[in-house]
Amino acid sequence: MDIFTLISLAFATFVYAISPGPGLFAVLATSTRYGAIPALWLSIGHVVGDVLYVSVAMFALTIIAQTIADSMVYVKFFGAAYLLFIGIQQYLSKGVSFESQREKRSVFKLLLAGFVVGGTNPKTIIYYLSFLPIFIDLNDLTLTTEIQVIVVVGITVLLVLSMANVLGLKLRKHIENPVVIKKVNQITGITMMLVGVFVALY
Repeated sequence: MDIFTLISLAFATFVYAISPGPGLFAVLATSTRYGAIPALWLSIGHVVGDVLYVSVAMFALTIIAQTIADSMVYVKFFGAAYLLFIGIQQYLSKGVSFESQREKRSVFKLLLAGFVVGGTNPKTIIYYLSFLPIFIDLNDLTLTTEIQVIVVVGITVLLVLSMANVLGLKLRKHIENPVVIKKVNQITGITMMLVGVFVALY
């Protein structure tokens, strides 16, 4: 792939990733509540989900992709239930400091939550299948092209989620007060629950 094609692919991915959706909201809520590092782990999990879909779009072609899209409806509801559970936990958590809560966040759980958000939306693979053929010939792929596409998509999605992470940190500076932490717990908990509902309905 030439540099112009790679830039065009990155731009198309950026426009798709920056549109309001469960991934952005989940990263924003996590960054505001727990800080940059937990939000980064969540973002990485989300990127893994997206990269998985890109790989399927390139390797599995339309028939297998459609099969996965059909079966993903069950995975989607499981993921939505998991996100609702996380949201309820956050909503009911006590008004303790940001630091002590941040230490309790499991890296594995953050990666899993990010993967659930990014990997349980069957429309994502349909989207990648629709625009990847504009940039590459899915029937004549080389290993180099596949790696280039995965790297460009992964970096671009991570960049967009990092922007949400930074926004969450800016919000955090205005609310790092023990008096309002309980409200933050409730707001971020509700946000995560809404992400779960969004995943189920999207």
